Amino acid sequence: MKTIFRSTIAALMFAAVITLGAVAGFAQVPAQDPCADAAGQTTLGDKFRELYPKKDIESRKAAIDTGKQFLEKYGSCDSAKDLSDYLKTTIPKMEKIVADLSSKAEEDKLVARFNAALTAKNWDEVYASGKEILAKYPDKFRVVELVFGSIGLDETAKSPRVTKWNEDTLKYAKISIQDLESGKLTTFGIKPFVYTSKEDALAWMNYTIGYLLTYDKKNYKDGAAYLFKAAGAAASQPHANPELYQGIGVYYYDLAKVQIPEVQTMVKDQKADDTPEVKQQKIVAIKAKIGILNGTVERAIDAYSRAYDIAPKTPAGKPYRDGLYKTLGELYSVRFEKGTGLEAFIKTPLTKPLPDPASTISPILDPEPAPTATTPATPATVKPTTPTKPVTPPAKPGIGKQSVGTDPAAKAKSTTATTAKPAVKPVVKKKGTR
Repeated sequence: MKTIFRSTIAALMFAAVITLGAVAGFAQVPAQDPCADAAGQTTLGDKFRELYPKKDIESRKAAIDTGKQFLEKYGSCDSAKDLSDYLKTTIPKMEKIVADLSSKAEEDKLVARFNAALTAKNWDEVYASGKEILAKYPDKFRVVELVFGSIGLDETAKSPRVTKWNEDTLKYAKISIQDLESGKLTTFGIKPFVYTSKEDALAWMNYTIGYLLTYDKKNYKDGAAYLFKAAGAAASQPHANPELYQGIGVYYYDLAKVQIPEVQTMVKDQKADDTPEVKQQKIVAIKAKIGILNGTVERAIDAYSRAYDIAPKTPAGKPYRDGLYKTLGELYSVRFEKGTGLEAFIKTPLTKPLPDPASTISPILDPEPAPTATTPATPATVKPTTPTKPVTPPAKPGIGKQSVGTDPAAKAKSTTATTAKPAVKPVVKKKGTR
């Protein structure tokens, strides 16, 4: 047993000695001096010189990698000093060039993607790629905002209309207005959405917002405010668009639609047993409300008159003009309870500035009828009217029936709201330079 144990110990000691000897023998082999590696220096140097003149990004990257390998191996060698000094100053410059080229290639690829989508009218892809462009290069490609702020207008004007991009259109049209007014946006469009000037672009953005709010969102009040701004740009194309004024007219119609039942309720609220003081108070309140209603209807006539004046006088535009004229006739009949005098009356607004929809509507009261032997100068009572259910406004303003009001105190008797069928909205296509 002792013999076996001693033999094992001896074997282990022998193996350890052999291992140590091997390590010691390996350490005794001198390491190769890189500065003496003339062939290696020549190979890497020649490879760098071959790659350096090439301009493509991959070759430039390969040249940089080769130069770094050379410096790592031979950068401290006197024999490689000239090339090493050159590489130490050149490689950082090359790295910046490659970074710039890579960034430019990425930018060019994204812009090409955007332009291809724009040419194909692939609006989903236009918005997707354009949003990436604005996120990465907001100052350089700010003009993309104008494209985004234009798409929804033409698509909504189509028949059948397409409204899926209107939220983005509204958002970026408003941003475009801010950047145009602040001077940040100085390029006025990309085909097919090109504007002739800052003022023209502002007019179109205001018109676009007003159009979409009115004809898609049914937000007539805010829509009228933007349409009014577009109308103020006399040198722009929206200024001569009848739909602009028709849209403002729809706003006043919507106001009148609310005012009519209010007047009717006030008239119906008159009681036979009201005291003289209460009777008089109600009469005064009714007349005041009627004055506002009259003013509202006249503003509607004003807006529709302007639309009618500039509507296309062509065979194709005849149905539209006829519809506008019919609407004007209905509004005039409601306001004045007569059918004569329309032609002269609708020319009057054309000589005056367009009223600002944000301004207070001035009440208009007709003169009291002259008293007769049977009619007192101030009636003691006003008979209640039978309420007329207003017609629900059309889903698309400008098509369908509209309910307009009457003057329930004009003859102190019941009156019936007249329905007017406004003009059919023409499809206005806007291509090329706007």
